[in-house]
Amino acid sequence: MNKQALIILPGWGGNKDTWKEFAEIASNDFDVKIIELPCFGDEPCPNEVWGVEDYAEFAKSKISELRTPNSELILLGHSFGGQVASVIAIKNPELINKLILSAPAVFRPKKLIKRLIFGTGAKFGRLIFKLPFIEKFSLSAEHFFHKLSGSHDYGNTSGIKRDIFKNIIRCDLSNSLGKIKIPTLILWGTVDGYVPVSDAYKLNKFIQNSKLEIIKGGRHGLHLQMPGKLLEIIGTFVRL
Repeated sequence: MNKQALIILPGWGGNKDTWKEFAEIASNDFDVKIIELPCFGDEPCPNEVWGVEDYAEFAKSKISELRTPNSELILLGHSFGGQVASVIAIKNPELINKLILSAPAVFRPKKLIKRLIFGTGAKFGRLIFKLPFIEKFSLSAEHFFHKLSGSHDYGNTSGIKRDIFKNIIRCDLSNSLGKIKIPTLILWGTVDGYVPVSDAYKLNKFIQNSKLEIIKGGRHGLHLQMPGKLLEIIGTFVRL
């Protein structure tokens, strides 16, 4: 009997190496495939500034290549990968039999006040840091401002990758998540420092056919922190 296919979309900065341990133990039960998204792993950044839908189209083409006739396919998306997986489930549900979202970054609040403050601060900063005696501190200050504004990964980007990052964090899927109809497992750790656990309950309400699992003491990278526990929960969901 053929194993079910488990296709993984890593989060921002993730790749085959960061999912290696989980993939190794999961391979006993599943045919595991990891799709590295452009800008990470062996996939170069695109030549143009992509948005979430561009990443979804890229992943969709990869999934179509990996899918075999009459086989059940489970798509697991983590963080940014969960955002991409959600778009695929919304637009191309025929490709997927079951969906697993591990702390997906699907809600991107506009936070107009914060953006106004930091937008004004950035403009002011560009003027202030042109002064000769403090110009050398400009880069550190820029990273500091973005850290305060919640952009954890901003400091690790540059060039087109930074432009892509700024583009994807503006993509909020709130108005489309209700279109997901396939069986969905939502996973979240109680001490996730990147995406608030409150989003888990919100997402559970948006996706009617969804099961929510909150992992006590779990952080953002459940596949790194507790791969065995993650596999156990996934196995239970898949057998339902």
